[in-house]
Amino acid sequence: IYFTIPILFGIVFYYFIEINIFITLILLVLFLIVNLIRLKLNLTIKINLFISFFLLGILLTGLKSNSSQLIEYVDMPIELKGVVKDVKTISEEEGRYIILVHSINHNGTYKNISEKTILKVIGEKQLTLGDEVGFKAILKEPLPNTNPKLFNYKLSLLTENIYTTATIKDYSITTVEKVKPSLPFRLKEGFTNKVERTFDSYLVEDNSSLMKAIVLGNDSYLDGENINQFRDLGLAHILAVSGLHIGILAGFLVSLMAYLGINRKINIGLTIAIIWFYAYIIGSPSSVLRANIMFSLLLLSELLREPYDSINTLFFALFLMIIINPFWIFGIGFQLSFIATFFIIYLTPKISEIFYPYDSKIIKSLAGILSVQFGLLPIQAYYFNRIPLIAVVANLILVPLFSICLILSMVMILFSCFSRLAASSIGLIVNFLLNIQFYGIELFNYFPYLTLRLSSPSIMEIFIYYIFIFILFDVLKIRNLNKRVTKAIIFYLLFLIIINSFAISLNQRLDANFIDVGQGDSILLNTKEGNYLIDTGGNIFGNFDIGENILIPYLEKMGIFKIKGVFITHYDADHCKSLPYLMDNMEVENIYLGYEREGNELYEKIKGKALSKNVPISILRKGDKLRLDNNTNVIVVGPDEELLRNSKNNENNLSLVLLLNYYDKNILFTGDIEKAGEQSLLKSLNANVDFLKVPHHGSKTSSSIELLESTKPKVGFISVGRNNSFGHPHIEVINRYEDNSIDLYRTDQLGLINLNLDRTNYKITPFIKERLSIIYVMKYYGLIISCFIVYIIISYIMIKYFALLMKEMEKVELQGIY
Repeated sequence: IYFTIPILFGIVFYYFIEINIFITLILLVLFLIVNLIRLKLNLTIKINLFISFFLLGILLTGLKSNSSQLIEYVDMPIELKGVVKDVKTISEEEGRYIILVHSINHNGTYKNISEKTILKVIGEKQLTLGDEVGFKAILKEPLPNTNPKLFNYKLSLLTENIYTTATIKDYSITTVEKVKPSLPFRLKEGFTNKVERTFDSYLVEDNSSLMKAIVLGNDSYLDGENINQFRDLGLAHILAVSGLHIGILAGFLVSLMAYLGINRKINIGLTIAIIWFYAYIIGSPSSVLRANIMFSLLLLSELLREPYDSINTLFFALFLMIIINPFWIFGIGFQLSFIATFFIIYLTPKISEIFYPYDSKIIKSLAGILSVQFGLLPIQAYYFNRIPLIAVVANLILVPLFSICLILSMVMILFSCFSRLAASSIGLIVNFLLNIQFYGIELFNYFPYLTLRLSSPSIMEIFIYYIFIFILFDVLKIRNLNKRVTKAIIFYLLFLIIINSFAISLNQRLDANFIDVGQGDSILLNTKEGNYLIDTGGNIFGNFDIGENILIPYLEKMGIFKIKGVFITHYDADHCKSLPYLMDNMEVENIYLGYEREGNELYEKIKGKALSKNVPISILRKGDKLRLDNNTNVIVVGPDEELLRNSKNNENNLSLVLLLNYYDKNILFTGDIEKAGEQSLLKSLNANVDFLKVPHHGSKTSSSIELLESTKPKVGFISVGRNNSFGHPHIEVINRYEDNSIDLYRTDQLGLINLNLDRTNYKITPFIKERLSIIYVMKYYGLIISCFIVYIIISYIMIKYFALLMKEMEKVELQGIY
């Protein structure tokens, strides 16, 4: 624990703070020398050792970050050759593969390397495991999340040692050689095919898909609805191969070989070998590696008759894994696995004590399930924004059934090699048990309020939660504190809560969040009296759903589960396609439109969905005024009646144009208006604008010099997609804004952009920022950090002094009595 914790701090530090690796190495060597000297002098090295491992964490992460060879060729045309290491997904239109690249050709220069990349092939051509493939591509560096707290694709790939991706058409594949794969590949492919054939032969379709997903650790065998059902019941851990699966497998193997009379050393040796081979077969996910390290040490300790410390072994596994790949700590599976295991080990005995004197397998199972639920609650809230309220009951009833099915399925795979009758008989039992399990899942799903929706907690809120849990279960023994000290702490916390409550109630600020929805618009307005959206975004091309993957997750993570009003500027897909999905998944009180468009597919869909959800639709006209809160109003300034009557005008010029007034500041939201829309707007708009939503994503048909000179904005915001096919924003438009001394902020470069207004000032904060340099941190945050540390030390000294003083007073009182 003492070695691992500082390494974790070092990894996180390097991820957020830019620090020179060479300087870190020098500091690490210096601290190691100091440690040796202090050891020689018989002096303590605890603090120095902590700092040394902290620096080691920084160094490991820095070296890992700069270890890619393919990253040097990003955005360059290049030829690559490699082997298909894994098949992620395959459909009729495209396939996704992990390619282990072994050679590259750039401008006639060949280079041998060994590094994985993700290859997406669009077209009918399909690759298989072990194929040696040559292809031409332009490598890309994967993007991190561009909106707060959403899925970070770049970090996810770094956990798999993947630094680049490529998307090609199938005709860019130059060679595919069906070479004889290596022995490991043949074993992996053979095992996968054997599992698929066995389950498909002896189980019905739904049950076969479930068991393939469970045994092979690949949830792509299941549809999204089934995955959501498991997640809503707190059973998602069943679908990911984890410690539960490895425990069942290892226990089954040890018991089976012991029953067959196999020597104990051979028994344990074979069991360890099989669980590590199984880990390789399914791609060695972090949860399985953690479980394998712990179970291997457990089995070895039993064999060698040595004591086994679960907590220390858990942190040993953590230590080994972050040395191998520091980026694993950012993986969801990694975090869930280690946190769940820690709380099972640490809290289960304490919860079992609560049920004393009752002691049974059910009580132990209940204590284990409760431990996991307590431990994972804030993590589930952070990543999934849902807490399964019925998870304890569902796990208590369904996990034992699942365990039996998993054991029987393993036996069925074994028996299918030599006895179809035996395998078929076992299949009948597994089908029966899985049907009961699916029936139980359907039954649980009938319960109302199955899940509690929560916002994503902050790091500080997660920290406070765990402190509370440790106090609740007497891990942190506050009862040992002096009662007066405890009261002082409680009153201090109550004082902070009251101050924060007053601050929240007096807060009158307005936030305009320009959400990064790619090539489209969606602006979230946070007012004191509610939340409003101007457009919802929507994908124009492809099957990536903006509403499902960006808009709804972002709103939920911000704790927004109700929208007071949605303004739709016009009926282009990139402005309103996500609205029906929004209405399906969130309460929307009002929809505001600028015009009707009978026969338009998206308009009809919005209208029909609003009717089914009883959401009122209001048609706004130029001059209408809406009050958002006491200090915020929206005035409709376009389109005018002339534009609406003229059917020759395109949809863009009919965009709903809104002027938001907050105290003495104005924000102009322009939709996609072009020349005609801008000219119509300028006829009646007699107000300077502080902030301008740049029309039509920066198209050269918009942002005329007349508009800029008339409105005189200080800042412009461009909502636009990266590398879009429209060429937005156009260079002429950018130059026009620069010539007029207007600052530009772009979502394709900065991700979500937050405009925060208070009565006198404003602040613009982009989500994507450069990593802070260590010099900047020391200069601007050093004083704050130092003051905080001094405050903690003084508080500790005062509390300790107070406690000693109270003991002395008690002694004096006792002496007075006697």
